Amino acid sequence: MDRRDFIKVSGAAAAGLALAGCVPAATNWSKRDEELYGPQMKGHFSLMQISSVEDTIGNSYLLKTKGGKVIMMDGGHSAEAQHLRERIKEAGGHVDLWFISHPHEDHMEALIAILEDPQGITIDKIIYSRVADAFLDNEKGSAPFARHYYHVLDNTRERVDIINLHKPFQRFDIDGVGIMVLAVDHPEFKSKGYNDQSIIIRVWDDVKSVVFLGDAEVECGNAALESCREYLDCDYLQMAHHGQNGVSEEFYKTVSFRACLWPTPSWVWEPGENRTWLQTYDTRRWMDEKGITEHHVSCLETDWVLE
Repeated sequence: MDRRDFIKVSGAAAAGLALAGCVPAATNWSKRDEELYGPQMKGHFSLMQISSVEDTIGNSYLLKTKGGKVIMMDGGHSAEAQHLRERIKEAGGHVDLWFISHPHEDHMEALIAILEDPQGITIDKIIYSRVADAFLDNEKGSAPFARHYYHVLDNTRERVDIINLHKPFQRFDIDGVGIMVLAVDHPEFKSKGYNDQSIIIRVWDDVKSVVFLGDAEVECGNAALESCREYLDCDYLQMAHHGQNGVSEEFYKTVSFRACLWPTPSWVWEPGENRTWLQTYDTRRWMDEKGITEHHVSCLETDWVLE
């Protein structure tokens, strides 16, 4: 399959309509939906999948509500900070909620750069799930970056509300948009790396839903299937760990969704013979087998926007 032929958008997808197995459209809200998600959300958000200007690996999403509130998911490497600043300033220069999935550089360095040198950008709340200090040493290469990240957060508390979550199912609804943190850190995964500490987040509005998996790998994904299966069905699913070596085939084929968000550089999307990234092809094949035809890949669509 040609790399650009992989992106196909149906008329229904372009219209942002919810399908069976996903959060229903406003006109179809049921008693069961209310039991799961609470009262029907009345707000609306747009979503931008921010591309890498350096074609480096990373994860970066900007959501903006109809009322102008801004929600960030991760942010990317420090090399992406200037591009991210521009997008945030275009959205008003103020971030109401900033979620960081886990302490890897490609998810939090751009935030660090902005906290250390705001250049006019302001942030109300940063939400994360802190990994225990003893656990940080499981990844020798990334530990110094993670420790610096936590140090910066600690020094930012006087001007930003820093929220450290260790219990799932907490809600941060804003401007009529539903936000639920489905999974937090997993201290029981003592021998695992940071990826399996990723928080998983569900966001939904009047017509659509998105689930962000961060860099969740197999154990984290399996734990989510066990603890919050009923909340994982969605319209748009952010592919775990940039679409390779993330959650299992069982996870992807169990959860209902209709479109994939790939925060993926070109060399992971098309790894060639690089054995490190060949599992991208497995994930793409699973999506074909599942019948998914709508894909948004950050290296193929520059700063793609979902309205």
